Amino acid sequence: MVQDLLAKYGRLVPLRADEEATIRNLATAKRTYASGREVITGELDEPDQLFIVASGRLFASVELPSGARALTRLYFPGDIIGTANMPFERATHSVTTSSDAELLHFPRTKLVDAFTTMPRIAAVFYTFAALENAILNDRLVSIGRTKGVARLAALILEICARQRLLHRPPDGVFHLGLTQQQIGDAIGMTEVQVNRLMRELTQGKLIVRHGRKIEVVDMPGLVELGQFTDRYEALDLDWFTED
Repeated sequence: MVQDLLAKYGRLVPLRADEEATIRNLATAKRTYASGREVITGELDEPDQLFIVASGRLFASVELPSGARALTRLYFPGDIIGTANMPFERATHSVTTSSDAELLHFPRTKLVDAFTTMPRIAAVFYTFAALENAILNDRLVSIGRTKGVARLAALILEICARQRLLHRPPDGVFHLGLTQQQIGDAIGMTEVQVNRLMRELTQGKLIVRHGRKIEVVDMPGLVELGQFTDRYEALDLDWFTED
């Protein structure tokens, strides 16, 4: 049930048998959640539990005083949820399923134990945490300094890159896994604006829409429009040695 997590970590460095066993032994319980279910409820929850995404998609969000919502992080199979909350008494954001999902639960103390006994796991974990921060920083810059169509292009490419990390989308066709309202919450636009921008990307022959799926037909053009950098392809792993 942790195969995607092992595969993701294995992209950085081949894991030894004892390291794989340590990761497999993290999970203490498995639960399924329907789409639209809050797994973590903002500041109401104590962040003791962490979650490995076995299947499905989720997102982190923050409710604003105005009643609006900002989506901050996207979670895919193989991701660990809740690490950003670990230092705090209360969760800093909510986490909601955007599809039916299966999550493996474990207490945060088990992650500390894994770091202590397997320092390479800590190094890989840190690398992916830094990646998440870089991706979030890219989205903040995009929202603050680019037009709406560029923000949407960048988000589509971010989701495409995340899915290609483990499972390359066949023929470049993939689910965005978000409603248009949720997309708007992620890029600071309204649902109506997102719908218009989707049509603009389609009419510009950058993407093709197949129902709820997206096909990128002009990758260079979409990358240029979104001013997008694939952080997963830009890793420098020279420092990551067996020793």
